[in-house]
Amino acid sequence: MIRYQTIEDDGSRASAEFRRKLLKSFPRFLAYCSIMRACRSIPQFRLGKPVIVGLVVTDGTDIDIYEDAARYAAHGPAIIYGGDDGTLVTARTADRKKLADEIELSKALSIKRRIVLVAEDSSGVPERFRLAADGIVQIGPVMPRHVIAAARLCLSLTVSQEQAEYIATVPLPIIVATLRRGRPVTAAIKLMEEATAPRAKDLSAPTLADLHGLGEAGEWGRELATDLADWRAGRISWADVDRGILLSGPPGTGKTTFAGALARTCDAHLVLGSLGRWQAKGHLGDLLKAMRGAFEEARKNAPSIVFIDEIDAVGDREKFRGDNARYSTEVVAALLECIDGAEGREGVIVVGACNHPEQLDAALVRAGRLDRHVRLPLPDLKAREGILRWHLQGQLPDSDLSGIATATEGWNGASLEQLVRQARRRARRGRREMVLEDLSAELPSPIPIPPEMRRRAAVHEAGHAIVALALRSGEIVSVSVECSIVPNDGVFQNGGGVLFKDRGIKERTHAQLLDGIAVRLGGIAAEEVILGERSAGGGGGRGSDLHTATLSALAFEASYGLGDGFAYLAGDDEEELFSALRIDRFLQTRIDKLLVKQFQRAKRIVERERMEVERVAEALLAKGKLSAADLKEMIEQQPRLKFVDDTDRKAG
Repeated sequence: MIRYQTIEDDGSRASAEFRRKLLKSFPRFLAYCSIMRACRSIPQFRLGKPVIVGLVVTDGTDIDIYEDAARYAAHGPAIIYGGDDGTLVTARTADRKKLADEIELSKALSIKRRIVLVAEDSSGVPERFRLAADGIVQIGPVMPRHVIAAARLCLSLTVSQEQAEYIATVPLPIIVATLRRGRPVTAAIKLMEEATAPRAKDLSAPTLADLHGLGEAGEWGRELATDLADWRAGRISWADVDRGILLSGPPGTGKTTFAGALARTCDAHLVLGSLGRWQAKGHLGDLLKAMRGAFEEARKNAPSIVFIDEIDAVGDREKFRGDNARYSTEVVAALLECIDGAEGREGVIVVGACNHPEQLDAALVRAGRLDRHVRLPLPDLKAREGILRWHLQGQLPDSDLSGIATATEGWNGASLEQLVRQARRRARRGRREMVLEDLSAELPSPIPIPPEMRRRAAVHEAGHAIVALALRSGEIVSVSVECSIVPNDGVFQNGGGVLFKDRGIKERTHAQLLDGIAVRLGGIAAEEVILGERSAGGGGGRGSDLHTATLSALAFEASYGLGDGFAYLAGDDEEELFSALRIDRFLQTRIDKLLVKQFQRAKRIVERERMEVERVAEALLAKGKLSAADLKEMIEQQPRLKFVDDTDRKAG
């Protein structure tokens, strides 16, 4: 191959072609000018002599532009002919394989005469390269004179000195996007001003003070806002600020709304992300680039909050199988790397949100990452009224919303918002102001429970209560049965239930766990004893009696070593336990045997206390709800209930 240095005519032609190609790209020429200016302190670079130099880009999003320009700066006219002139130009970015970079650089340091490394920040320059380098220089922003020259030579535009001085303050991607051939410079500058103008705050959007029913999450958010204010003022260090939290809760409880309100309360930049959002960018490389780009955006706009919705979709590396295992493992590893990087960058807080925290990789929730777990509950009565008031935005100020709030028990924030939206639509169609009746009219019509079904529900709940009382298992708060059922989002609420007081820390002994299983099966036991047959009401879904009894039995046998064997077969999280049950038929036999035994135990108690079960059931049919005091009074009036003694409990 003919080299340009050997023949003078070819050299002249190469220089002319080099200049033509360089001027063909406006962003490349601007970046080239900035690189040559930055390297003035390294004369051997400009003279084509052997050199090792690192170029650190001020704005990491421009690294592709600068890498392209660095090839022109490093090779000079030789780039026209190609071939190996002993020069290597490579870029160091977060989304490129670090191992491959290390191998390439190590090899190049021993065989290449000129090496140029373009890095998105100083931490991207390997230590070995730093020791060998003749210089590590920072590429500063474009200069006004370069803007004038690039506009004239590349775009045939005339830019004044005053205009150039403003344009030089704008990020390079915005300059490239707005300053175009044929567009007036004044119009381009107007677009730049719009693109760089600070966005006005949306005063209609809620802060944490406007949200209701947040529980522990709201308290944490307010504390974070205080800590960030103290950090800004220099009163505390960044090490004293919570930098990672995991939010969990049922769908529709407002996790995304919480993130926005948190950012507004903290006066922080919000970056929204999710696996689905990042995956939409394309293949694995694009996904990882989008993920890292989100964290980079947060770093540049600190203080920032990176909100990762549905983070449980990332999965757990322990459970990856099949062809996608490697892909999924790389995604988890990249996310861990990003979170660890965010921890080291001041002003970046990571908030993960999910419905199923038990499905997360253990490394994500270890200390130093998303180590604080806060649950967003379904809103209670007071919170539901507050949510309605917020979405009404000042409408119906004097109306009593307690009736609407009561009728929406079990609803989430999204359903309450939809209710207000539908009520507004009703008022608009009537060409009038909204009234309270518009909200009432949009409530789902309650469906009366047939008498025979209501009696079965009363017997079922009475069975739970009496077995619990006989076993002294838990402290009952109330027992209830409904006259009607209100569908919510197409799902019917329960027709009743027994509410137990949360005892906080539980000992979870052999006897306590078995008693708890017997209580859960007490409802279907009462149906069989008093009504002659069981119904499907004890199962059918998550949270049902059979579901929770089976889960407790699985933990008893497979995790706690309290059953027939000591072998540890699974952790005590639900997914792991049920996975073990599906694949181990011997475990299935043990669990079924345990459940049958506790069902028979509950059934014996109901048979012995049949009169008490029927008395409680009749009282429920008459009143709808019995408090703990009501139950105590009924039992004291006719003290027939026999408590299970320790001998019976051990036999259970």
